[in-house]
Amino acid sequence: MKKFILCILFLASFAQANELKRSDNLELSYLLGTMRTLFESKEFPYIRIIESSEEIMECGGTFESCPNSRLFIVSSMGDLGEAPLLYELPKSKGWKVSSNEIVNGERHLTLITTLEHSNVSMKSRSKWQSKTYKIRVSADYGMLYTVQ
Repeated sequence: MKKFILCILFLASFAQANELKRSDNLELSYLLGTMRTLFESKEFPYIRIIESSEEIMECGGTFESCPNSRLFIVSSMGDLGEAPLLYELPKSKGWKVSSNEIVNGERHLTLITTLEHSNVSMKSRSKWQSKTYKIRVSADYGMLYTVQ
């Protein structure tokens, strides 16, 4: 046992540690640091919907003061060497997936913009309007969406 511990200590002395280089890309750090997956399909075409905040901050009483959320939709057929398709919907204050179904081999998703921030006055909240996006993903045609 003593020989084993001495061997570990001896080998550990050869290990070196290097400091990681910090990225200066602020947009990418917010994007990756705040992202959350809202939806992920298990079959092809493979779809992942990711929401990410532009800033880490609280609202100042009005919905306009709340940080914007970006919504990304990544679609792939899973083929080797294939570059996934990336789509971004217009920025909003928040997002949620309200429905998901497969119709005639196409995936139909309904996405709704939300205002789930807690520090927004009732007066300001009553002025905010939600939008609904109907997304249709087809293996043959890519992605199509409509706004309601």
